[in-house]
Amino acid sequence: MIPVLVWLLSWGGVILAYVLSSSGGHIPECFPHLSGCTTVSASGRYGAAYFVFKATILPAAALLAGYWVLCGAWLRAAGDSRVGWRRCIVAAGVCGAMALVVYATFLGSDGDTYRGLRRYGTVIFFGLTYLAEAMLAQRMQALIPRSIVSRITTALLAAMLLEGLVLGTLVNLAGAPVALRNMAEWHVASALLFYPVLTWLSWRQTEFTVTYRVGKP
Repeated sequence: MIPVLVWLLSWGGVILAYVLSSSGGHIPECFPHLSGCTTVSASGRYGAAYFVFKATILPAAALLAGYWVLCGAWLRAAGDSRVGWRRCIVAAGVCGAMALVVYATFLGSDGDTYRGLRRYGTVIFFGLTYLAEAMLAQRMQALIPRSIVSRITTALLAAMLLEGLVLGTLVNLAGAPVALRNMAEWHVASALLFYPVLTWLSWRQTEFTVTYRVGKP
């Protein structure tokens, strides 16, 4: 259930923080996925939303790191012989989760140093998490090629990449409204954090379970 908890905590916390911020008049009231009226970060900067955002994102990031460790264990249990791939997936995923901790910790703090930490935390989280998810999807296709879940996972990653490239190009080169970039941020963040749920479905499909054992002293 760790992958599901990651999604529920992270996305539930962001949505609740947005509702609190918008109802308090700190950010516009809209459907940000469609209008891009504000950023994900702005949802957790003001009032009670500040505490809700941190209280949900920080534990979600810790669970996300644990999720990536379990992904490595699942690949090994499923018969994946690519040790290097597994290590890269776990390393990229855990580092991405640590970057999310940095971002959430310093969100709302003033100063150039904190602003830089948030910026790099965001870039590293998005970049490394996407990389880890792409590598995991490749291994899933190799291990269970006929699985509908693995195909959906690959399609989700392709959609994220396409949207990021298209909207990023429009904003940076064609002078399109910044709202398009905000929309892409909401869409990609939603997809990245929903991805573990798809992995969980693959775990159920392959009957993956985690057991604990205590040796005799």
